This record gives sequence, C-alpha cells and structure tokens, in this order.
Amino acid sequence: MKSRWSAFLVGLTAQIVFSATFLGLPTASILFQGALHLDVSELAVFLGSASIAVVVTEAPWGMAADRFGERRVLLAGIGITVLALTGLGIASSLSVTPPLWVLASLLFVAAGAGGAVTGPSGSAVLGWFDARRHATLVTLRVASVPVGGALGTVAYAILLEALGVVGTFIVAAAACALVGALVALLSFDPPRGHDSDGPPSGVLSDPRVWRVAITGFLLDVSQFLVLTFAATALHQLFSVPVAVGLAWVTVMQLLGGALRVLAGVGTDLLPWLSRARVVRGLGLVQVMCLAPFLCGALLPVHLAIALMVIAGIAGCAWQGAHFSHMAILAGPGGAGAALGLNNTATSLGAFTAQVIAGTCVVAFDWPVTVLLLGALPAFLASLLFPGDSAENAPR
Repeated sequence: MKSRWSAFLVGLTAQIVFSATFLGLPTASILFQGALHLDVSELAVFLGSASIAVVVTEAPWGMAADRFGERRVLLAGIGITVLALTGLGIASSLSVTPPLWVLASLLFVAAGAGGAVTGPSGSAVLGWFDARRHATLVTLRVASVPVGGALGTVAYAILLEALGVVGTFIVAAAACALVGALVALLSFDPPRGHDSDGPPSGVLSDPRVWRVAITGFLLDVSQFLVLTFAATALHQLFSVPVAVGLAWVTVMQLLGGALRVLAGVGTDLLPWLSRARVVRGLGLVQVMCLAPFLCGALLPVHLAIALMVIAGIAGCAWQGAHFSHMAILAGPGGAGAALGLNNTATSLGAFTAQVIAGTCVVAFDWPVTVLLLGALPAFLASLLFPGDSAENAPR
C-alpha cells in the first residue's frame, strides 16, 4: 500500500543502489582494468566518464523533477541506466573488447541517467512531511550516499570474482531494474501547490541558493583534500605508516557520517541549533584543525594525527545540514533544481581537490597545500554560507 513512508523508503533504497553502482566503481578499478584490457590512461578515461556524467546531469535532472515530478524522473533515469548497464554487459561479453569510446559512452549514459536519483534526491520530502522532519529526512537521503558507496565496494569485489565483468554489469542492471519496479509500485509525488507552478529554474535566481552551492563546492574541496590525501600527507610529513593513515581515514568517514545524521536530526529537534550554525561551525572546526599544519613537521606527530582526524570528521559531517538548508530554502517547487545544483557543485569540489592537490604539493609542499585547499576553502565557506530568517521560527 502506498504511503509517504513507503515512497520515502523507496527513494532511500534507490539512492543506496545507485550510489553502490557508481561510487563502488573506482575502488574496484584494478579489477575492471584487467577484465576490460585497459591500460592506466584508458582506465582513467573509462572511470572519468562516469564522474563527468554526474557533474553535467544532476542539475538538469533536478529541474526536471520540479517540472514533471520526482516519480517520473526516477522511472526515466532508472530505465535508461538499466539499458546502458545491460549494454555494458553485452559489450564486455564480446570476443573482441569494444573500443574505449564505446565503453566510456555507455558508462557515461548509465551514470548520467543515475543523476535522476542523486540530482533531485529528496526533493519530494518537503511535500510529503511537515517542517519538523525535513532536515532529518533529507539528511538520511544524503547519508545514504556513502553507505551505498561502501556497499558497492564490497559488492564489486565479490561479483567480479564470482561472475566476471559481464555478470557484474548484468547484476547491477538487474538491481537497478528491481528498484525501478519498486518506484513504479510504491512511489508517488506529493500534491503540487501553487509554488510549484512557476518555471523550475526560477529558484536559481535566488542569490542565497548560489551562495549555498558555492559553499558546497568550497567545503567539498576541503573534505576531499583530507579524505584523499591525509594518509599520504601524514606519511610524508610525520612518517606515519600508510596503513595507519588509511585506518584513520576510515574512522573519519564512519564518525563523520554518524555526526552528519545527528546534526540533521538536531536541527529539527533543537530550536537553537540552526542549519547555518552547524555548517559554519563545522567549517571553522576544519579551519582551526588544518591551519596549524602550516608549521609542517614541527607539529608533534600525535597532535598532527588528532587534528587531521577531527578535520576529517568535521569535513564529513556538514552535508546533512547543508543539503537540508538548500532544500528548505528553495521550497517544494524548486528543491529539485536547487539540490541538483548543489550536487553538481559538491562533485566539482571533490574533482578539483583531487586534480589540483598534486600540483600544489609539487609547487609548495604539504603545509601550504593543506592551507590553500583545506583551511582556506573552509574559512571562506563559513563566511559565505547564508542564514535563514525562518530557520528559528517555531517548528
């Protein structure tokens, strides 16, 4: 029987499955490389096609959700993804491996269609539930992304070993098809009020929406600098074993994900805990923890580890309050476009940190790199993130 909770849970399931499908790919890259007979540069093009697809499609999918409803957008995106993943499975089964452009194009289409799930993610929550639950439920949708990525990492390792690349893509397509069936059976769109009648892109004329998106870009630069390079920086500056550094990165992600949910719930339950205070506060925590790295190897090693771990936890914890603020700021009629824009901005932030950090380290070494790509973006985001006069109204 359809209900707002069944629709929410189906959307949550879709988010987890699609995150598993596409975020698990990079972790299993070495396995795909051998199975598809790709060299390192070709593998980068293959996986990069998925990353670029997500960046360029999330905002359009979000706008489409505002115009046509989240259910229709989910069904369209899932259907295209199933076809593209099935095509990848068929192409991989051929006796002669297809050209790289064929594989990359199919993955681009699959991941781009998956933006129908991640782009407008949770926009219908504002219409299904009252304001007291908005931050909590949008936060759960946001938190499901890393959960799906972790499950995907495990699933790809198991499936590639047991079924090979062909069977893996077919299983991924089948899982997406099952989600599509659940969406068709159990999902529905909330009633569309008068605020949904205008053009979906109208919300993008609000400067506060762009300020939130820019802060998402800045905070993701800082977050992914730490998550991607913490182990390397600690090893090169303080001779911390790489395995120990990676273990601490895992701690950052787990504790940061838990704090992400708690922060979102807290903004619903505690009148004094506004979303802006959460985002700005977590940004300043990153600044205070990362700025001391300008001292380089003069920092005591245990203090350096503690500061990096706290910065990583704070860097993983802001998204729930941040995305909730964007959705509530935009309202039911524009949340899809706004959340799509926010997803695009954060994806660009992650990409920027991973691409630029290496060049910065060569030019300036780690202390300056941590300052420029870690502390400075977090500081700017804390200054730029907008408040909301309605945030502290009775809930």
